[in-house]
Amino acid sequence: MKNKNSRSKTTRLIFLLAVFSFLIATAQGINYYKNYEPFFKLLLVLQNSINAFGFKASVTIKDTVAFIKDEPSFISRSIGYAYCIAVFTAPYCTLSFIYKFLERILRFIIFFRRNKNCRHVVVFGFNSDVRSMLRNDTADPKEVCVHIVTSEAMSQEEIYSLNKSGYVIHTADVLKAPAQELESLLSKTHITQATNIILFENSSIRNFSLLQLFRLNENDSEERIRLAEGAKVSCRCEDEGIGRLIAGYYNSAAGTDAFYDLELMGLPEMQIHKMYSDYPLHTIYKGTDTPLKDWTVHLLVAGFGQLGQEAVIQAMNLGVVHEQNRIIIDVIDSSIKSKKSVFLNRFSRDTFDITDNKAVMKSSAADGLLEINFYELDIAHMGFYDMIRSQLDTEPYTYAVIALSNIDLAVNCAVQLEEYFAERSLKAPILMRMDTDRRLAGYITSENDVLSDVRLIDDRSVVITLDMIIDRTIDLSAKQYNHIYENISLLTADETGNTDNSDKDPEQEWNRLRLFRRSSSKAAAYHDEVKNDIIPKLAEESGADLSAKLEELIGKEGRLMRYTGTAWRMRGSEEELLGLMKKDSFAYSLASLEHRRWCCYMASIGWRAGERSDRFRRNPCLVTQEKLMETKPEMCKYDLMSLMARYKQQS
Repeated sequence: MKNKNSRSKTTRLIFLLAVFSFLIATAQGINYYKNYEPFFKLLLVLQNSINAFGFKASVTIKDTVAFIKDEPSFISRSIGYAYCIAVFTAPYCTLSFIYKFLERILRFIIFFRRNKNCRHVVVFGFNSDVRSMLRNDTADPKEVCVHIVTSEAMSQEEIYSLNKSGYVIHTADVLKAPAQELESLLSKTHITQATNIILFENSSIRNFSLLQLFRLNENDSEERIRLAEGAKVSCRCEDEGIGRLIAGYYNSAAGTDAFYDLELMGLPEMQIHKMYSDYPLHTIYKGTDTPLKDWTVHLLVAGFGQLGQEAVIQAMNLGVVHEQNRIIIDVIDSSIKSKKSVFLNRFSRDTFDITDNKAVMKSSAADGLLEINFYELDIAHMGFYDMIRSQLDTEPYTYAVIALSNIDLAVNCAVQLEEYFAERSLKAPILMRMDTDRRLAGYITSENDVLSDVRLIDDRSVVITLDMIIDRTIDLSAKQYNHIYENISLLTADETGNTDNSDKDPEQEWNRLRLFRRSSSKAAAYHDEVKNDIIPKLAEESGADLSAKLEELIGKEGRLMRYTGTAWRMRGSEEELLGLMKKDSFAYSLASLEHRRWCCYMASIGWRAGERSDRFRRNPCLVTQEKLMETKPEMCKYDLMSLMARYKQQS
């Protein structure tokens, strides 16, 4: 609102300047043409006043100087000096008017070119990341109308450029506006009809404040803005504490119909997911005869900022390829002590054994080994490379992430790692951060012999696109996962019925979930890309064709469950199903793998074993597969649901 008032004051000032210029030009004309007949005097005065705004005044400055010499009275001199200034201010006012007029014409043209039923998207915030988002936008402005709401002052040139590209700029600090004025203040953004709201301020807490402008559910204040049915709010948050605050706020609506779908998003998360999607952690094992249980993930992370921490967190989920494969993560940073203390705060000591330099997931919490080692080393010093060589001789790295912000250090590290890996014929992927020097990044990715085995982590300007935020494939996959899981009916042999709830709206189901349950579905969707490689390999190790195995286990005459077309019916009781599953190596291995993945993911977000409590982040299933079969045997069948989802999609 402050900037809006500032623009209004500027417009008023230009108007007053134009009035002043016109009056002075008129006064000078009256004085200069005073000896003419009244009729001609009037015409000449008007001509001079009009011409002054047309860049060519009839009475020039030279004429004015000569007139003052002939009549050096106080009034003539005062009007003459003021007129010499007005000769310049009048054309400036004309230019301002022309600019405003063209801007209005441009908006008018854009408005009429746009489809009346266009999709409205409202973006709060205007910073370098939003600029990248708009620069990468490929949407048709006739079909998608993007409104930018910002409290920051913008130059007229930038506004004009954005308007020309089809974007509409609204300058207002909505957080300072009274609640009752919000809807009218934002009416021009069509916010109540918008399909997507994107909160992309640099500050996470400011984004949370913006989120609270919208009505959460039926019980929320009616003064807040009611968004359109099915609207999605994407809220940028890269601070774990604020993230929990937002989750607590949104989770208060859990079990009811939330008025919008909320997605928390962080740029490091998006960058690392893209990295692991393009170059999976198990890349080195693809096409080899190495058994899945021996697909050890030995990850090197150099640099422990936000990007490095996200690489570790996602590796805990995506590194699981077997119930027993080892996941070892070595983290190196020159100031690891303080960063490690903050990072480990997200874990529970009931789930991890935490010492000064290591965090190991307890053997009671999950099968297999998950170990994170912390090294305080200066990457520019010899000690770092001595440690790398020592590790390569004992436990070779299978993946390396260079997440250093210092480009010189990052490049030097990449060169050295590439050399060490090549000496040992190690084909481990090396991914390097390079988000501040696009020229160097272009050289590295081009065809040359230098750093030919090094790949770049896509920087923020590449990862952030409007299309990606609006139509996130992973988001749709997670919703589909949740929909399938919610609507698969598992019936025991003595239960009646064979229907499921597949006619339910996936969006409605999704909007009733707590944020952590959504995150769990999203983590499963992330891992689905890994399963595309694992499940066929697992079937191969079991000596079976995958399609035939699916039909054998969970088809219409399946040995574990019979598919009725809408539901699966177990053959016998829960105990009998568990017994049959344990006898089939493929089914048991997949269930054990999925359970371990779930345990590792839950551990990565701070959960622990115990009596079920969402508030205190406890779940009785956060145990080994063997323990689960003893204490919660009825839960084991749910670890086969990824198999059921594949069968249902295949059918």
